[in-house]
Amino acid sequence: MKKHGLFKALLIILGLLVVISFFVPGREGTVSYLGIGTVFLNSVQVFYYFFDTAVFLFVVGGFYGVLSRSDAYKKLLDTIVAKLKSNSKKFVFIVTIIFAIVSSLTGFTLSLFIFVPFIMSIILLLGYDKLVAISSTIVAIVVGYIGGLFVTLRDSSSYSTSFVTFEEFVGADKFANTFPKLILLILGIGLLIYFINKHIKDIEDKKVKYELNEGNDLKISEVKGNYKNIKLWPIVTILSIIFVLLVLGYVPWSSLFEITVFSDFHTWLTSLKIGDFEVFNSIITSISYAFGDWAQLGNYMIICVVLLVFSLIIKFISKMKFDDMIDAFVEGMKKMLPVAVLTTLSLVVLVCAYNNGFVENLITSANNAMGSLNIFMASVFNILGSLLYPDIYYTAYGVYSPLLSVITDESLYQVLALNFQTLNGLVMIIGPTSLILIAGLTYLDIPYTTWLKYIWRFILMLFILIFVVLMIVALV
Repeated sequence: MKKHGLFKALLIILGLLVVISFFVPGREGTVSYLGIGTVFLNSVQVFYYFFDTAVFLFVVGGFYGVLSRSDAYKKLLDTIVAKLKSNSKKFVFIVTIIFAIVSSLTGFTLSLFIFVPFIMSIILLLGYDKLVAISSTIVAIVVGYIGGLFVTLRDSSSYSTSFVTFEEFVGADKFANTFPKLILLILGIGLLIYFINKHIKDIEDKKVKYELNEGNDLKISEVKGNYKNIKLWPIVTILSIIFVLLVLGYVPWSSLFEITVFSDFHTWLTSLKIGDFEVFNSIITSISYAFGDWAQLGNYMIICVVLLVFSLIIKFISKMKFDDMIDAFVEGMKKMLPVAVLTTLSLVVLVCAYNNGFVENLITSANNAMGSLNIFMASVFNILGSLLYPDIYYTAYGVYSPLLSVITDESLYQVLALNFQTLNGLVMIIGPTSLILIAGLTYLDIPYTTWLKYIWRFILMLFILIFVVLMIVALV
């Protein structure tokens, strides 16, 4: 299972879903078979509902394809690596902290993958292996999500514009778990840094069997031409602007913080007229969204436009021929093809499981058998749902809503909210359906079995930490 471990794992899960559908009743209480034709139709549905996810991954690949052709980007990597050689381990730890904090403060997971190839390249050029690279980026992002202070999900009662925290979703105060999450964030980062540092030391002492350095396509070739005349500030500025736009565009300022300045400005700008002539709508576009509302047009479509625009800007500042830019963009997209394929297969699992609804029936049946579900059983269904529904919106309404309908003890709602968020994040680190894990493992060509052998100790430590914090919250 080593070479195509993720692909095989996803096929096994999909096959089990088909078998389960013949024995376990679905959402309506009757057996709803997942035949071959049904699976195919569900696959078609994936392209309708999650088209923007695949496009996002391809555009990120294309963007880095163009970026890697730029001598300024090559010089930037070379300069950073040269300056960090003596403090390389500190850089790995600082990057880990930054990714975790940004994820915690924004709720971003897959969106932050925009910056992952850049940081991974630096870490690999510093001489560390792929497991260090993925731990300090992908795993750090998920640790930030687990201790996420401002993680939100879309409110189904307001399809486009309203977002709620896990606490609001269950009916508690939106920031009820701020202190426990802060503890999880700090201790989670500490555990991750300890784990990464131990792996680095084990490599130095030749105590590991799964150091991964081979097949490294992320290292950048040498700069051509006059090295001194190449300016770095345009590339640094571009990456900085992309980050700022990502945060401004996708953080739900109005729903989460009640900050309306961006929506107010957008209303003013789009209403600006000279006589009857709508200036912005007519000259720029009539399809625009305020900062904080970019998720209205799919989760990723606007940031894809941003990346395409900056790909063109990189072409001009690098004096790249248009044909060369297109070739580089296509080459970058090709590198993302395996990521997109596996991501799509994971989403096929989601659609098949969600359309069938057998998880909801299991929750109802378990509640009827036990009289009332406890936190332990809620955790079991949370883990199962997080595995089958890798998109948090569908986890919420396919698992959390049915759980809340049978767990009527309001004193449990705060701990349930923390349970939902933390265990969902835990599955993101190890589950073969996890979109961000698929992106990281496939992009770095890390076998899934090797990942399991490497990460299980950290998962165990993190699970114990989560369990202790959940117990404290439940008892307080």
